[in-house]
Amino acid sequence: MSPQALVHNEQHIRITGQLVEQLEGADTGEGHAVRVTIIQGGRSRNGYVYDQVSLQRIAHLIEGAQAYADHARSSEDQVNRSVRDVIGFYHDASYHPDGPDGGRVDATLHIFAAADWLWSIIKEACTLGRPELIGLSIDIFGQWQLNEASKAKEIISIQQVNSCDIVTRPSAGGTFRRILHEDRTALEEYEEGEAYLMTETLKSEEAVEAQPEVGAGRLQEQQQQIEQQRQEVERLLSEVTMQKATLSLERRLQESILPEAVKAQVRQRLQGRAFDEHELEAELTSAQALLAQLTRDGLIRGNGHEKATVSQMITEAEKVQAAFDAMFDLDVDRSRLGNIHGFGSIHEAYTRVTGDASLRAGISSSSHLGAIRVAESAPIGRISEADTTTASFSYLLGTSMNKRLLKDYQAWPAEWQKFVTIVPIRDFKQQTRVRLGAFGSLPIVAEDTPYSAITLTDSAATYVPQKRGNLVTISRETILNDDLQAIRQIPAKLAVSAAYTLAEFVYAFLSSNPLIYDAANLFTTGAPHNNMGAAALSSAAMQNGITAMREQANYAGKRLGLRPRYLVVPPELEWTSMVVTRSAGVPGSPNNDINPMLGYVTPIIAPQLSSATQWFLVGDPREVDTIEIGFVGGQVNPTLFIQDQPILGLNFTQDAITYKIRHEYGGAVVDYRGLYRGV
Repeated sequence: MSPQALVHNEQHIRITGQLVEQLEGADTGEGHAVRVTIIQGGRSRNGYVYDQVSLQRIAHLIEGAQAYADHARSSEDQVNRSVRDVIGFYHDASYHPDGPDGGRVDATLHIFAAADWLWSIIKEACTLGRPELIGLSIDIFGQWQLNEASKAKEIISIQQVNSCDIVTRPSAGGTFRRILHEDRTALEEYEEGEAYLMTETLKSEEAVEAQPEVGAGRLQEQQQQIEQQRQEVERLLSEVTMQKATLSLERRLQESILPEAVKAQVRQRLQGRAFDEHELEAELTSAQALLAQLTRDGLIRGNGHEKATVSQMITEAEKVQAAFDAMFDLDVDRSRLGNIHGFGSIHEAYTRVTGDASLRAGISSSSHLGAIRVAESAPIGRISEADTTTASFSYLLGTSMNKRLLKDYQAWPAEWQKFVTIVPIRDFKQQTRVRLGAFGSLPIVAEDTPYSAITLTDSAATYVPQKRGNLVTISRETILNDDLQAIRQIPAKLAVSAAYTLAEFVYAFLSSNPLIYDAANLFTTGAPHNNMGAAALSSAAMQNGITAMREQANYAGKRLGLRPRYLVVPPELEWTSMVVTRSAGVPGSPNNDINPMLGYVTPIIAPQLSSATQWFLVGDPREVDTIEIGFVGGQVNPTLFIQDQPILGLNFTQDAITYKIRHEYGGAVVDYRGLYRGV
């Protein structure tokens, strides 16, 4: 069967952009030649649509084109490709109209002998049944128009084919199943054997006709020799068939999601004998059906019969995202991704993703307007069919900015979390926290006397969560000016703003002395709360505050014996708080009296407190309610959003990508008895 016939027979596999067959002479040691499918018609994963005309144009331009290992990082790099990256060239290109979506373009790829490392990868990937690890991706300059209805970028003209490169994840292709080839040595031996047998037969017949006196004995001897040779050829062919069956079995078992124990049974049934592909598929299908039935019957649970995921596959988009992360000094999993280098400039990052070195198309990777652009006004740009452009520049940048925002936000001191209660809330409706009253001492119930009925009074603390946020824009000029330092500062500044705003909100409950659920100020001298003193911070003043908290009573007038856990002070009182809480002796005492406040409470320094003299004692929220902070949807961290639609907002009016930070929360004092103010 010819190579062309093999391609035609496997057409339904749709192995676009993948190696599809090995040609004769591929292992000569003087380079390797493989037949490949350059591109398949229809819509690629990057959204470009190739019709019959564009495919024919590619088939014409690909003749003699160079092949490189991986795409160029930018348009400038594409022009100045290194000779070390060249791995071969294309010839004998042809357009095949058969098949769906406009057909395909095939060519022969000659791989240089110096690129044996690549050939080794191709052969090993195919031997292991993982040929999808390597594919082809075309890099061209052309014009396209946006179809607003389908959101497809229709190729309308192609000016130049830059290269067709070897990549890990092509976007204009399908699934690569296997290299279609036969054992040429065995076939040649078989063909030579057949030719030899035919020649010897003819010679024998001619000899008998020319010399009938030779007799039947000699003719019989020659026929026996021919029969032995025929048997040897059949034996060789049988061995080749057995080898192909074994390789096919191992490849399909590696692709299968069956558990190892079931794979072993299938291997045992088929190993050691020749079988065709239909029999192998029938065995695998039968095993899968049996497992499915056993699972439905409840006889198999949790034995690992789940579809495997290729967790070790690393896409080009992952590498580009890692380069963005490294640009923002974020941690990158180099053990998995390798030695990833961060982008050195924002312009380099933009060009790497979009291929637009001059920002001719604006700053969004999809910044095109109108239902369909006419050919005369369609932009000419780089069209790369690797999967690095599946995520837009704005999304990749925003993802890394959001990671940096969260890292900086979580690194910001938030010691207020020690003395508040954090809860998730569902919506922006008013939140109500009912505070039930308390029972007094249980009365004695005399014999034959009914129990007395009492009721509980209650009150409610309420608050309404609010939305806080800001907009940040990155302009086209910022990218053109390559102002990386300015962009790198945005997440840090947003994180500080969000963290400081939330801290101000919490500490304002202490410093502003608001009205709370009982219509009285949080801190009062005497009734109703009796939780405010008039002395500056000192050991004696703290002892008075502790006594006041111990004397706090419930609704029934019973003392609760509460104890403070934290001393909250402004920066002006930081050193005073350290002396008061960590000195072994009473500060200023002439007799070296033991300091009873040593280690009694933990100081918390709050820069958000506006008064230089106020200090506060706060109880442990696990023992007594203090302040509740509720986050909408349980989203404690702020969130960064991206607005880069080309016909909306600043992207349309001012050539700017807009990032929005949002933080949604609210809070209230739930119980005054866990709080005490010194001045």
